[in-house]
Formats: sequence, structure tokens, C-alpha cells
Amino acid sequence: MNPVVVHVVRPYSSEQEYLAAEAWSFDARGMLLIDAEALPPDTAVLFDVALSDGQKPIRAEGRVLQVVTASGGRPGGLKVRFKRFGAATKAFIERAVKAQSAASEHEQPSQPDAESPSAVEQEQPSAPELERISPVDGERASMPEVRLSMTELEAPAAPPPSADRNREPSGLRQRVPGPVAAPTNREELLQRLRQRRHSA
Repeated sequence: MNPVVVHVVRPYSSEQEYLAAEAWSFDARGMLLIDAEALPPDTAVLFDVALSDGQKPIRAEGRVLQVVTASGGRPGGLKVRFKRFGAATKAFIERAVKAQSAASEHEQPSQPDAESPSAVEQEQPSAPELERISPVDGERASMPEVRLSMTELEAPAAPPPSADRNREPSGLRQRVPGPVAAPTNREELLQRLRQRRHSA
């Protein structure tokens, strides 16, 4: 079966103008033949796209994928998949795909630069809430002497002096009194003291 010949004319005076307006209609594997007559899917087509100045940037062979209706302010047409084309058409398709990619990136909202003021403001944590100062803490802050003495009172108790600190300047070891153990005959001694108290 011979392919169906499809001619499309677009109202642009140059390839650059055509790309600026309709690069969205291209992809790496196919394109939309805008305002082309509807054909059944899988129909073999031999098509070209001509501009108002007579140039034909697209001359290719392909197959129909589907009929696309107009939507979102864009026209409809015949979606085709490329099968065969020459070097000039290949170069133009590559230009169209690049132009479409650049346009898509331009439409996306740009992210704030890492060093921009807005980005720095977003990364900075919110200011901490001010802590309430009690009257006692306020007096300490205003009176350095009171603050120092209170700090000393609140400081943990110093550890017991080590054995080396117990040495006096004379070189003699200072004896530190330790706990006294109760005598084994404690009850007997207490009984004697009670008897002496009664006899007195």
C-alpha cells in the first residue's frame, strides 16, 4: 500500500520563527502535523512541512499514531512517528527538540540561588523565644558580688582532699580523724556509768 501524501503549510517566514512558535509540536521520535486532515492510526504517510517563504524544513516518512484535538490554546492535528528522513530534516528535528527543552526549563519556576538573600533567609532558623528572667537572676546580673557568692554556693561540693594535700609544709603528714568503731563491751561500759551516776 502506497503511503498517503500529507502537505502542511505553516505561516512563518523563517525556520527560526517556526521553531520559536511551534517547537512544542516536536519530539525525538515524532511530531504533530498541525491542521492536517485526520487519518486512521498506523496509516503510512509521506509528509512535508513548508513555510510561507517556500522552505521545507521537514520532509519525512512515517506512520500515524493518533488524531490530536486542539486544547490548552494549542491547535490539533495528526500525530505521526518518524520512520525515515534525510540529513537536513534530522538536523532541524534536533534543533526543535533542543528549543522545546530550553522552553520547558524556562517555564519551570526557578529555584532560589544558594547565596541569594531569600535563600539565606529561608535557611536561617527562627529567632529563639526570650527566656523569662526570675527576680533572683535579675539581682545576680545587676550585682556582680551577689552573683559571685551565689555561684559559689550553687557550685558542687569540692572532692575530699587527697593524701598529698594532707602534708604540712614541715613535711609531716596531717592526720585526718576517721570514724571511731564502737567497743565490743559497749553495754557493759554503759551499765557501769549508770551505776556510778546512781551511787553519786
